Amino acid sequence: MINSVRIKNFKGLSAFNLKDMARINLLGGRNNAGKTTTLEALFMFYDRLNPSMLLRQYGWRGVNEMALSPETIFSPIFNNFDLGKKIEIEVTNQRSISETMVIRYVEEGKRSVTMKSTDGQIRTDDNPMNAHSLEINYKGAHKQQRVSLVIEDNNLRMDVENGRSNQINASFLASKTHAHPSENAIRFGELDVKGQADAIVEFLRTIEPRLRSISSVALPNGVSMLYANIGIGPKVPINYMGDGVSRLLTILLAIVSCENGIVFIDEIENGIHYSVQADIWRIISKAAKDYNCQIFATTHSYECLNAAINGIEDEMQDEFRYFRIERSKIDDKLISKTFNFEVLHSAISRGWEVR
Repeated sequence: MINSVRIKNFKGLSAFNLKDMARINLLGGRNNAGKTTTLEALFMFYDRLNPSMLLRQYGWRGVNEMALSPETIFSPIFNNFDLGKKIEIEVTNQRSISETMVIRYVEEGKRSVTMKSTDGQIRTDDNPMNAHSLEINYKGAHKQQRVSLVIEDNNLRMDVENGRSNQINASFLASKTHAHPSENAIRFGELDVKGQADAIVEFLRTIEPRLRSISSVALPNGVSMLYANIGIGPKVPINYMGDGVSRLLTILLAIVSCENGIVFIDEIENGIHYSVQADIWRIISKAAKDYNCQIFATTHSYECLNAAINGIEDEMQDEFRYFRIERSKIDDKLISKTFNFEVLHSAISRGWEVR
């Protein structure tokens, strides 16, 4: 599991550190404090071999179309959109083993020589070309990787050296996008084949006692959807059972699919009524323990913090941390204040503002 992270020049984070992380990590703070950006930086660290590593992050923020240029594709991940800066992300695990990822923008000049034959005479056309690339260098304890995301000839491609897959699986659940029903159906089907689907049903039954079983059904258009048996005769699409069930299902599918990995959840309280949030936290913390999964989530909701205190059971309380991200009154730099379960419980009991 991750114990600490150091981030430099990634989006709005010029220099930022988080330490003393646990299995369940909740990040709070005002709008634009850097909560989501911290999750995005960590996820990109584990998503570095994905050709869509940048585009998917822009899509989570509602930007789905853009011109293919360094200014639109590359610069948004750099602090102050400055392509001259160098992004650094360093992750240290609980055994004090560190891994680093350094990202640089590189512009290379190339020349294209074309040979033509006209009237028996050979001529050459010499055309200057520019290739723009994002160079990502990863260094771990036992391996190194080099990844290049290249814009050339109006195409985007990825070149990888020593591209063995990451040992740690990671999943990101964005706040502004809902998982497509077919994505959940595919993920559920994969777990069903492994014999892990019953665990999902048991967890969901905590907030929906009528639930008896879930099935992945192939529709005539070729898309699959999840249907639930709730004891009323015909099965119903699980999305009809409310946002709370759908949101929890998506979270649980991510956790079980990322066994021994990491799940990032932006605005974890979205779509979940405050009255069941404590139950949701109880389920998430138990699933995280059962599947050895580390959770990073964000919130700006006091009800969500209170629900975490009321929902997380005794055996998991030592594995919970709350980080409040704010700007220092001295030099305006981003800092974090760390609360363990006991300190957060005491602060909320006294009515202190901890968001």
